[in-house]
Amino acid sequence: MTGCWADVRQTVEEVIAERPDDYGVGVRAIMADVLALMERLDRARPYVGPGYWPTFVLNFDEPGFENLQLEVFDDRIEVYRFYDQLFEVWNEEHTPGEGFSEAFIRELPASGA
Repeated sequence: MTGCWADVRQTVEEVIAERPDDYGVGVRAIMADVLALMERLDRARPYVGPGYWPTFVLNFDEPGFENLQLEVFDDRIEVYRFYDQLFEVWNEEHTPGEGFSEAFIRELPASGA
């Protein structure tokens, strides 16, 4: 993905601006934690969009990670892997300001993976 982390954060702000009363402090804080982790670990920058709920959906175009999708809620991140007609999903429970599991970190594609 071209661009920079400031572009990703700008997209987050644009998603919030579409429904500002819906995106609460919790989901915004967890999204900020996810992006800070990814930037600190030099992970691939995601494409960010709104979820059906007041959530953020992150998609990737890094080879081998095109089927990865993260959905950020106010108390967790849902981690999806899509395969043909099936998918796997698991939850990464998260409290703003706390760390992430090693399993979650392993799911994140490296920049230029």
